[in-house]
Amino acid sequence: MRGAAVLLVLACTGAWAADAQLGRVEVQGEAAIAREKKTLAQLFKAEALFQKYRALAPDAALTFRVYARKQAEAAQSLELGLKTPGGRQPVVLDAQERFVIDPAWRRLDPATELRSRLADGRVTWRPDIRTPGVADGERRLGDLRLQCRVGFGSGVARGSSWFGGLLSFSFDDCWDADWSPSNFADRPVFAVTLVHGERRLTLSARLLHGLRDDGGPDYDWGYSLRERMFRLPIGDASWPDDTRVVFEAMDDPPAPPKARLRALRDDWVQAALALAPGMRPAEVAERLGAASDDLRFESGRRLQRHLREVTRPGGALALELVSLFDADDRLLKTALRPLAGPAQRPLPP
Repeated sequence: MRGAAVLLVLACTGAWAADAQLGRVEVQGEAAIAREKKTLAQLFKAEALFQKYRALAPDAALTFRVYARKQAEAAQSLELGLKTPGGRQPVVLDAQERFVIDPAWRRLDPATELRSRLADGRVTWRPDIRTPGVADGERRLGDLRLQCRVGFGSGVARGSSWFGGLLSFSFDDCWDADWSPSNFADRPVFAVTLVHGERRLTLSARLLHGLRDDGGPDYDWGYSLRERMFRLPIGDASWPDDTRVVFEAMDDPPAPPKARLRALRDDWVQAALALAPGMRPAEVAERLGAASDDLRFESGRRLQRHLREVTRPGGALALELVSLFDADDRLLKTALRPLAGPAQRPLPP
């Protein structure tokens, strides 16, 4: 059984590393992992890991955050509590649904459960590690590296299942050079850009919203959180810990296309740049062909991704066009981006 399970994990790992499949249909089902509860032992382990790897974010503070994973309106009913022998003790959350470890909890049995009143996989958990002074709409890469190590090393960020345990046994997600476990932005995310000095890299949409994943419904990007989910080339050491992770939210104004892309004399590129707000998906398909990815979010918004390889002096250039539609299928904004770097492998010839 163990050998078969390892083969399954290796097969899934290969699927994650592959390019997005053309015309894939997205289906979401019920989660198999019990997410609505954690134990004090898991929180204490997270705290120990935070101290062990604190060099990644020496000025950061450790909090824990609870997310409504299904039916976002249910966030008002998260209501955390400790199940103690004396009864349920409420745990106060701040405005971002975060809490800290109460020193009094150390006198309790480490097996004491902390749980939300929501059940049936409707919540998920993450440590929330932030260095003071980081601008709104940004995160610090070292904070997210530490957050990954703390969350997935302690079990706070992943439910207890044989599959989750086997993944942790098989490889270390938090040091992968072109991938990371799931993170959630503070707002629905349209683009993520790494910035360090003059160096900038806007990540492929393959690393957002679970587009690269074939993990099924046991993954935290499902349902309400999918609009906010992102992955990073978290183990790429060429990006130092003080790298800025800058988010363009779905509701932000569109960023203008780069001059070097506008200068390309390619009919498909010029058609992509000419797309206008209000267009329907059928109009976009008429101009650019069928989308490689077509994803409808729980909010009703829709995201499409087109892939193209164009010729230019100096060699071929792989491009992706990301288009965001509102719940009425009217185009809100687009972004045309080159595909480059280990996490954004070029299209095959």
